[in-house]
Amino acid sequence: MTKLSKILNYVLGGLILITAVFTVLFFVGGDVEDATYKTPVYTESFLNWAYILTCVAGIISLVFEILHLVLNPKNAVRTLISIGLLLLVTLVSYALADDTPMQIVGYQGEDNVPSMLSMAGAFLYGTYILFGVVVVSILWAELSRIFK
Repeated sequence: MTKLSKILNYVLGGLILITAVFTVLFFVGGDVEDATYKTPVYTESFLNWAYILTCVAGIISLVFEILHLVLNPKNAVRTLISIGLLLLVTLVSYALADDTPMQIVGYQGEDNVPSMLSMAGAFLYGTYILFGVVVVSILWAELSRIFK
């Protein structure tokens, strides 16, 4: 085991321990008094920790992808094609999304506006498109293996 892998194991163990502590606090830390609904006291801390972990993972992924592109410029074309395809899926999803406000009886919320409806529709259509691509890719991989 190298020195770096030992350090990374300690970091991973620490992150798991902190996450376990936040999880236990969330579930057994009590509830906010006089709240309309049952609300755990440590909800905000738990969500902030999840947000920190997500941001750190995203930043590390971007840094290592950029580093990989700098060290292997031949692979840059494939990466740029992948980014372009994801951008195309995003644009198609946004174009398919409907921004007509819904008529919901008894709902007076502030999220029934065209901008939020377009974003929600784009997320849904993007998910559908990417799910379809995954299914077709799996079928293609399996069928091409059968016919070889």
